[in-house]
Amino acid sequence: MTAGPRVVTGRAPGKAVVLGEYAVLDGAPALVIAVDRRATVTIEPGAAGFNHVETRSPESRLFDAEPGSDTGVPLVDLVRRELGGDRTPWRATLDSTAFFAGSRKLGLGSSAAVLTALACAWAAWTGAARPTLDALIALHRRFQSGAGSGLDIAASLTGGALVFRLDAARVPSVSSVQLPKGVGFAGVFAGRSASTPDLLARCHSWRAENPRQAAARLETMERIAELGCTAAERGESEEFLRAIDQYGRELDALGQAIGADIVTAEHRALAETARRFGVIYKVSGAGGGDLGLGLGTDAEALAAFRSAAAEQGFPVVDLGLDRQGLVIEERAP
Repeated sequence: MTAGPRVVTGRAPGKAVVLGEYAVLDGAPALVIAVDRRATVTIEPGAAGFNHVETRSPESRLFDAEPGSDTGVPLVDLVRRELGGDRTPWRATLDSTAFFAGSRKLGLGSSAAVLTALACAWAAWTGAARPTLDALIALHRRFQSGAGSGLDIAASLTGGALVFRLDAARVPSVSSVQLPKGVGFAGVFAGRSASTPDLLARCHSWRAENPRQAAARLETMERIAELGCTAAERGESEEFLRAIDQYGRELDALGQAIGADIVTAEHRALAETARRFGVIYKVSGAGGGDLGLGLGTDAEALAAFRSAAAEQGFPVVDLGLDRQGLVIEERAP
């Protein structure tokens, strides 16, 4: 469809990182899965004379602006300025409530999912070409003051399970992969929302002050991530789960080295609970208190782990694999 009076809706899934956190910024492979929690962005004709934005994250907030002016919503204004085409009054709704438990963010990549849905819906609304993965990652890094690998954008755009890697110039490559047969996962919220930029900044400072120690630790993490991704590609479930367990321990050691709780006391308690049922547990993403993943090949053991975690007061996050990725729909208003 060409630009004109219509309604454009973009839906993009969130992500959970299985392997490769932190080390992915130095060229290690990361295995990331798109999960079936979606951000939804709708753009439609607005009332004459002004643009209107509603954000739901999870509280609803309203913003109005004259055409061509900033709205006060940083993500919207970034996309509008970078992609152009702001010619006629419009109304946009950005809904990321699926990425929250009450008022707490779950750590599923909400900003990446919203940006992917928004930028691609905006391109459809204005009649422009859909942004590429590289362009979307560049936009997201700009939004995050240069931080981030882009693996969350890749999951939101592509869906499924992916091996993501950056080359020396920070250019991404993405390949599809299947989780080994029989491997299931359970999401658990460990009780507090974490700031990924803050944790990455702590890691960066530690690396600058301890270059040899950092190089050795990140080399070990890269080796384990390589083994895990190779096991996934070969369908070797036992080796895959062993690599996840080892990588989780390395994340704990990294946190101790940089003086930050990548693996919090709550995550350790959940890991101990998981071990009782023969389930592998690790933090997912930058850590610091939000999402953890239990993984295993025994569905009954995973169900028992979920129940035990809930009995301990940890919210179980109902997650499934989203194989579709970004969806753009257009209709008449």
